[in-house]
Amino acid sequence: MTDRLYLRHSTDKQTDARQRHALARLIKTGAPAYDDPATSSRVLSLHRTGFQQLLDEAAVGDTIRIADAARLFRSVADVIALRPVLIRRGLHLKVESGLLSGIDLAADDAGTKMVVSVLAAVLEFQRDMISENTKEGVAAAAAAGKTLGRPTALDEDQAAAVVTAYTEQGTAVKALARQYGTSPKTIRRILDDAGAREVNEH
Repeated sequence: MTDRLYLRHSTDKQTDARQRHALARLIKTGAPAYDDPATSSRVLSLHRTGFQQLLDEAAVGDTIRIADAARLFRSVADVIALRPVLIRRGLHLKVESGLLSGIDLAADDAGTKMVVSVLAAVLEFQRDMISENTKEGVAAAAAAGKTLGRPTALDEDQAAAVVTAYTEQGTAVKALARQYGTSPKTIRRILDDAGAREVNEH
C-alpha cells in the first residue's frame, strides 16, 4: 500500500509551497507526488493530467493524500464523478490537516458521503463568490472609466472576455495571450487591473 500525494494550484502566479509544507512528512519518506499546476478547480479532477497519472499508477489499497480538500475538488459535480471511481478502485482519500484529517473521504458509507457532499457544496459556493466578486470588480472599473490593459492591445470588451475566461473557465494566461495575439504580460496586467488574480489567489 502506497501513499500518493496530489497537489494543485489554480494560476501560474501561485505555487504549491503551502501544500508541500503540509505534506512534508510524507515527501520526506519518498512518497510519489503528482501535480496539476495552473489548473482551475472548474476542471473536474478526473480530467486533469496529473490526477489521471496518479490513478493510472495507483493500486488497490493505496491512499491519495492532499493538503486540503479544495486542491482536489471544489464542486458537487466533481465529488459525484470522483467518489465512485475511487471506491471502485479500492483507493483511500485523506486530507493531511484540518478538521477532516484522519477521515477517509472515499469511504463507501452514508455518513462520509453526506460530509463530503456538504463540504463540496461549501467549496463550490466559495468559488462562485470569487467569480461574482471579480465580475463586480470589472463592472466597477468600467464605471470609473478605467481601461483594462493597454487600449492598443485589447479593447474593453476583449479585456472583459479575458477576465471571464480566466475566472470562470480557468483558461491559462499563456493560452489567453495566444488567443488574443498579445503577450502574457498584457494579459496579466488586464487580470491585475480587474483584481482577478488577487481574488483567485485568496
